[in-house]
Amino acid sequence: MSARQRSCNFNEDRISGLPDAILIHILSLLPTIDSLNTILIRRFNHLWPFIHTLTFDQCMFPGHNCVYYSQANRPDYDERFLNFVRHVLLLNKSPTLYKLCLDFHFSLSHSVRQRVSSRTDRWQYDCLRSEKRMANEIGTWIQFALNKNLKVLDLSFSAHGTFEPQAYYDLPNFVLSSPHLVELRLAYCKINAKKKSELKALTTFYLDNVMLMDQSMDYILSGCPVLEELTLWFCYGHRRLVLLNSNLKTLVLGIRWFGTRIHVSCPTLLSLDMSGTVEVLDITNVASIVEVSVNRMEKFDFKEYNDYQEMRILLQTITGAKTLKLCSWFALVFSSWQLTNLPAPTFSCKMLHLQLDFVKWHLPGILNLLKHCPSLENLIIEITAYYDYPSRNATSWIHPYDFDGDEFWNMVDTPVQCLTHHLKTVEVAGFVMEKHVIHFVEYLLRSSMVLEEMVIFAEKQTWIYGPITLMSGKVQEFEERLMNAPKASASAAVVFY
Repeated sequence: MSARQRSCNFNEDRISGLPDAILIHILSLLPTIDSLNTILIRRFNHLWPFIHTLTFDQCMFPGHNCVYYSQANRPDYDERFLNFVRHVLLLNKSPTLYKLCLDFHFSLSHSVRQRVSSRTDRWQYDCLRSEKRMANEIGTWIQFALNKNLKVLDLSFSAHGTFEPQAYYDLPNFVLSSPHLVELRLAYCKINAKKKSELKALTTFYLDNVMLMDQSMDYILSGCPVLEELTLWFCYGHRRLVLLNSNLKTLVLGIRWFGTRIHVSCPTLLSLDMSGTVEVLDITNVASIVEVSVNRMEKFDFKEYNDYQEMRILLQTITGAKTLKLCSWFALVFSSWQLTNLPAPTFSCKMLHLQLDFVKWHLPGILNLLKHCPSLENLIIEITAYYDYPSRNATSWIHPYDFDGDEFWNMVDTPVQCLTHHLKTVEVAGFVMEKHVIHFVEYLLRSSMVLEEMVIFAEKQTWIYGPITLMSGKVQEFEERLMNAPKASASAAVVFY
């Protein structure tokens, strides 16, 4: 082919030759504002009204000033953004819609104040009217999409500059009677269900900072026969929450510090992710569980007279999981049990993933966990930070329980079952070049009889006193030290990244 022919082929517009259905699908994958801009192209100007995915994000709208609206002391909405939404919905000709995503800064703060105040002046009355009018219009947008057999509904109403829990929008109950919805994602709104839902096709339900009134969750779950994934991320308002479902596969819970009791009974549950005040959980009937992640999300406070019995009870319910992920806080709980000779649950997991802000006091906990995971085959240690000093909260522990961190692993004189018979792979990532970490890695190498591979991802910078780039000579010295370290497994390979 000649150079002229190749140039002609390269300049050929093949996209415009595609069928309308394919072009509409491509346009639907773009942000709606970008799809609308194709009106200037002859081949596309009659296609954008048929897109089946509508995405409206106020913060991403050209010219939107988030700072201005965060400082407004009365309902003040970006009319340019609102007119854009109205225009797109009015001209949409698609017979069905796949997804509606609305990220809109809306608040019912004046309506909330009016409920607790007996007086309403003219200014307050105007604010109330504006909020209610906007709320009603949002309801018409949602209803429009649902009337087109909507599959995915994603609504977020977080207000500018506000991080405290607050219900910014009252979700219309007709949303809970939408038989075609497959996925429902809600953030910063209130649900006050009065009857059993009719979400017959719903498989994914995600709630983020949502106020759940009375028995709303009971009503919703009772009408979701095929629900498989449920996320309740720091929701509130409920006095007691009972999660009973015979089909649920994945459950993610973020629990506020003032959270009430949550009862979980899901016989088909495979994955459970818990964060926050996890001790309020009552877990039963989860025999099928495969993967568990627990994150306490607070600083650990060593207490001499605390045996953390509630944590032992919680962990006892998930000992059958094959994959276990624990945060730094729980590793310190295991340290507490190790140092005080208290019993710990025994797990049947094949994989253990620890996320640590590494301190000396983690060492007994790591050893305790290895002892209580006798079938462990894969170990992941992710070091998110490193501190070379004991926690201030551990002051009362220093005298009766203090130990030499540099010699800790040298003093372990009894075999650990998982290291002797099962551990095959180890992955260590983050701040791996600190002395306590190095000593731990060397202990694993000389104690793991069937180890096949150890992979180390070294963090190249620390930020304790500003960015400090590790010198290449130190990295090379670290690698040589581990490569030459004694190994219990002749086939063990050490790989650095």
